[in-house]
Amino acid sequence: MDAWKRLSGELIFDARIFRLFRDQYEWRGEPSGPYYVLHASPWANVVAVTPQEEVVLVRQFRHGVRASSLEVPGGIIDPADPDPKAGALRELREETGFTAPELRPLGRVSSNPAILDNETHFFVAEAARLTHPPATERHEEIEVSLLPVHRILERIRAGEIHHSLSVAALSLYLLSRGEA
Repeated sequence: MDAWKRLSGELIFDARIFRLFRDQYEWRGEPSGPYYVLHASPWANVVAVTPQEEVVLVRQFRHGVRASSLEVPGGIIDPADPDPKAGALRELREETGFTAPELRPLGRVSSNPAILDNETHFFVAEAARLTHPPATERHEEIEVSLLPVHRILERIRAGEIHHSLSVAALSLYLLSRGEA
């Protein structure tokens, strides 16, 4: 595995949420590539759970699958956020209007190590309550819904929750409760 050596990286495209690079590598002394890598800021996802044992979910249109997706709240950790936890709290409030007294880390994953270089940080927000109206961004249409915790696996198995990072966050949450 240590046979890979990055020789160069050329910026191909710069978008608001990622930059695309064409990387050249050397593998066991031979030139290899090109390989295309998306450089992105880290992301944060929040499993927010109400005192009634309901998970706060958002449904929004996702252009990659050209359909709506039911998922946990989350998004890009902004450079102005002092840390991933602050970004997670901000995203939770902006997308849903829910806040929580504390966030507990659930873990982090490589978002998609085949093509992305960023990480996604997962948090659980227990005792989450609706305290504000959502403050979505322009062109962001989000429907907030509540799902009883005991129905999470059923919805994942049925394919209703299919966003891989949401599945990972919810699975880590259930594991932390000893339920998965």
